[in-house]
Amino acid sequence: MSSTPESRSEKARAFYDATATAGDFAFMNYGYARPGAPPLDAAAPEQYCQQLYRHVIGTTEVAGKRLLEVSSGRGGGAAFVMSAFRPASLVGVDISEQNVALARARFAAVPGLSFQVGRAEQLPFPDGSIDAVLNVEASHLYDDHPRYFAEVHRVLAVGGRFLYADLFWSNSDPERLIADAGLAIIDSEDITANVLQALDLDSERREHIVTSGIPPAMQEDYRNWAGVKGFRAYNRFTSREWVYRCIRARRPR
Repeated sequence: MSSTPESRSEKARAFYDATATAGDFAFMNYGYARPGAPPLDAAAPEQYCQQLYRHVIGTTEVAGKRLLEVSSGRGGGAAFVMSAFRPASLVGVDISEQNVALARARFAAVPGLSFQVGRAEQLPFPDGSIDAVLNVEASHLYDDHPRYFAEVHRVLAVGGRFLYADLFWSNSDPERLIADAGLAIIDSEDITANVLQALDLDSERREHIVTSGIPPAMQEDYRNWAGVKGFRAYNRFTSREWVYRCIRARRPR
């Protein structure tokens, strides 16, 4: 499906380009925390965002592998994965030119890590060239999900892993779309409670980002997007209008 100015992905690109330099943060996800998790550590303000990446990868062996992160945003997740899991290489692809520029500038010194502009539905990589595709909290903004999952299948090597987390409308069926693309589901879990726990612990920091770094005309949109307590994203999770799922799959052939 070709993008138009009214498409979800084009609206997202414009939003992220406009706010790429607003706020001093490297992660753009809602985070993950277990019940009873400690309060936010001021010395590690994005710890719950990091924990979401750690949970999505789980026990998957990615050390020494070729990784691709689709929709890598500001690059914080990719840099964390390089440090914590030691893949041989990791390429981050994002639709926002400004996000890519920001990630390149911030993480230029990380060996094996690179960033480039690209679209999820048309990944700029040869067939079978990737050992694991990582995709965290972004696909709800894509225009063509079947085409995206088909692209994941195409670029993965046989036996390669798809490590995926996102929010979904409660009546959606992402597992079916993934299976229809030829990927075999390994496991799937509802982690909405863990995401809400992280947002509860992190809401004050998120509100501070909005008030200190976002242009006033965009602050309401950012609160709705950023998971601040009492605003749209947070409320949709509490009402179960949205559920947050973590899905791991593999390319069998």
